[in-house]
Amino acid sequence: MDISGVVPLDERSLIASATAACGLTDFGAEDWREPFRVLLKALDEEAELNLMGRLRMRSELLLLLEARLRIEDTYKRHPEIEQEKIVEPIIIIGQGRSGTSFLQNVLAANPDSAGLSQWEAMFPCPPPEQATYKTDPRIAKADALIKQWNRVTPSMTAVHEFGGTVPIEDCEILSINFMSPSWFGCFAQVRSYDAYMASCDPMLVLRYHERVLKLLQWRNPREHWVLKEIPHLDRLEPLLRIYPDACFVWPHRDPVKALASGISAIGTLQWTGCDHVFKGGSLEWISNPFLSAARFNRVIDQIESGVVPRERIFHMLYRDLVRDPMATLEALYRHFGLRLSDVGRRGMAQYLADNPRDARPSHKVSMSAEDIARAREAYDRYQRYFDVPSEV
Repeated sequence: MDISGVVPLDERSLIASATAACGLTDFGAEDWREPFRVLLKALDEEAELNLMGRLRMRSELLLLLEARLRIEDTYKRHPEIEQEKIVEPIIIIGQGRSGTSFLQNVLAANPDSAGLSQWEAMFPCPPPEQATYKTDPRIAKADALIKQWNRVTPSMTAVHEFGGTVPIEDCEILSINFMSPSWFGCFAQVRSYDAYMASCDPMLVLRYHERVLKLLQWRNPREHWVLKEIPHLDRLEPLLRIYPDACFVWPHRDPVKALASGISAIGTLQWTGCDHVFKGGSLEWISNPFLSAARFNRVIDQIESGVVPRERIFHMLYRDLVRDPMATLEALYRHFGLRLSDVGRRGMAQYLADNPRDARPSHKVSMSAEDIARAREAYDRYQRYFDVPSEV
């Protein structure tokens, strides 16, 4: 079967389908087109997508193109959205599989704040309304699409929780500008796209990030955004230029254990659409311990030099977050001088009661003694600097 002919991923076909679907043609600023074309080339030449992989990527790319068309149309009709201000966003950074999702979920359970729900990231327009935010019909639509892919890869439920109302990483809204290697790399091995994105101006990435957040909060105001994105660790300085009062939260867990879990998670995601996971070398900055550790060391240097002010980052040990989550969360709010209302405290406590850490299927991983020793060497400075205990 000529699967590339059956499921085309070329620019002309995708744009024609997206514009026909929503009756719009203006994609706004042109900075998305080059990364879009680099991505399409990598998908065709490197990703080795099987039929299921191409089906998923075409579906995903069409959703993103349609979302962009609708976002730009909404801004044209409502230029006042530009006047929205993003105030003291709580931005979770660090290493994947170190408790970042749990932390985002519980912080987003504070009614005074809000995480980026997957349904609004998938279908941002029309902008969510405060009165119908929890009953919007797009929640069920998003949930059905997500569960469809969980059926393709049933083990995914043990790796990561996905759902219409579940908070999602920023990578999904960044993908609307086609500048999101962590999102596209989960579904396909696109090494040349990763390399291209590493050379891009991070301000291009983050200005669009702000554009989408302004739109999403326009009719559904919130006191603080609760955001999460693993590559944000590499963008702290430009993030502070966009959000000078950003509140970075860095949970620290044994990086060797987190690495093993992360490799397993990436492999499971890529397997959805490719028969040869990790063959393409995509997402090495997550899966290679020396590249991963170099990212952490670079932030340590930024803290030491004052490029990133110490007071803008709250550090917590994963161990403390699990043992006494409320005390750890209260310390976070105190560090940044953020208001924690009784309503907010009750909302987070209720989430913790309803979602015990042992309720989800376990995600078991293993590493050889040789791989553990190699990774331990790579992360030595990081563990010593933040006094992170070893778990394996």
